[in-house]
Amino acid sequence: AADAAELEAVLDPELLETFREDREMIRELTPALDRDKLGSGEQTCVYFGSAMSNAGVDEFLREFIEMGARPMPRRLRGEVEARVAPESPDFSAFVFKLQANLDPRHRDCTAFVRVVSGKFVKGMKCTHGRTKRALTLSQATTLFGAGRDGLESAFPGDVIGLPNPASGDGRLFQIGDALFSGSRPLEFEPIPTFSPECFAYLRPAAVGTSQKAFSKGLAQMLSEGAVQLLRPRDALQGEPLLAAVGELQFEVVLDRLKGEYGVDATLERLTYTIARWARPDDPPDLAWAKVDDAKRAGALAAVFLAADRWDRPVLLFRNTFSAQRLESDADLDLRLQPWALPATTDAAHSRRR
Repeated sequence: AADAAELEAVLDPELLETFREDREMIRELTPALDRDKLGSGEQTCVYFGSAMSNAGVDEFLREFIEMGARPMPRRLRGEVEARVAPESPDFSAFVFKLQANLDPRHRDCTAFVRVVSGKFVKGMKCTHGRTKRALTLSQATTLFGAGRDGLESAFPGDVIGLPNPASGDGRLFQIGDALFSGSRPLEFEPIPTFSPECFAYLRPAAVGTSQKAFSKGLAQMLSEGAVQLLRPRDALQGEPLLAAVGELQFEVVLDRLKGEYGVDATLERLTYTIARWARPDDPPDLAWAKVDDAKRAGALAAVFLAADRWDRPVLLFRNTFSAQRLESDADLDLRLQPWALPATTDAAHSRRR
């Protein structure tokens, strides 16, 4: 009652009525909070607020602390029952997010790493699972909002920020990378990507645009997982074909290319709305052979054939009916899936000729 009286005092009557109607609609359309489902990952919470105006932030943080799950074991790749428990004494962690240009003045890049087991101590030595390189973690930070503080130690469930320097053609850390201090090499189960529903060619808006800046900005967006990169099946090179879950991802890419790399870019949208990976667990050559068989049988009319970064076949459809027709055709044996886990190595497979 006190909250209602406070709202009436500060809100315009028409806005207050809209707020009440929206609140009632949300209550009717969303299921009640189930703590067991929340803890198992079957349900998630949606909070309404604004970080910019500091509305609802304190309430969110209080409930996050109250309802947040304790650190859980993390599954290892290729081993159904094998998991690393938080109680394990050896340090292990995985990279779940990358973010560049948090400080635009320094063109930095930060890898966000979640501790799975053991204890992180500043200056400790560990192994980078993908490259097998020995690393010394001499710099670590904790970030909240615009704040950044040095970190001396961290425990299972904690998130730490590590510098992500340039390395070869890219950067040292990639999403899904494992870090560990024990003698047993670790590779955690990869983080799946959402099935894309929007597709567009990306190109510079003006002739004479710096190709170096364009390529560098796009590479950074891809490494962060902002969008996925596909290419037409028969194109060795050409304009990047971006795949995203929604239009907002495209807007973020355009805005960051302009703001961080000084590149104006445009998008040419395609009319396809559904993506399916064909036999993503098979070697690309074998998967493409099945796709070619289906094509010769006349089953892929109006289907756009693309390849992902590991040269695995991705079929783009204009509607659900077309995708379901192929999914239900057992004779074609395409084993279509709406998403695919990253390949075991970042090196691209040899292209099928």
